[in-house]
Amino acid sequence: MGYELHVTRAAEYYESEEHPIALDEWLAYAERSPTLTQGGWIWWDEDRHPFYVFTCGDGSVVSLTWFEGAIEIKGHFDGDAYREFGGLAEDFQANLQGDDGERYTPSGVLPPIH
Repeated sequence: MGYELHVTRAAEYYESEEHPIALDEWLAYAERSPTLTQGGWIWWDEDRHPFYVFTCGDGSVVSLTWFEGAIEIKGHFDGDAYREFGGLAEDFQANLQGDDGERYTPSGVLPPIH
């Protein structure tokens, strides 16, 4: 799946700034996670933030970074999105949502709310 996923506390990922995952909360989590490795830096406006890499069950590597209150997951993988990233969303008491608004849950993929 070559697609962008969002870990967000908001009902819709584009509203993440209203119910944010704090940057320092994300960085502390990423630094102590045994499955994430810092992969370099990314610039958002004038700020430099680290991005992290994760190796999926199928061997593909995706990147994770914080942006405007959400954790953004980018890359190509062939596995089940919830199996790969559901635990991360649960750790933040957040939703795992795709670009089209669908939600990935333990019960399967749920359609967009609207």
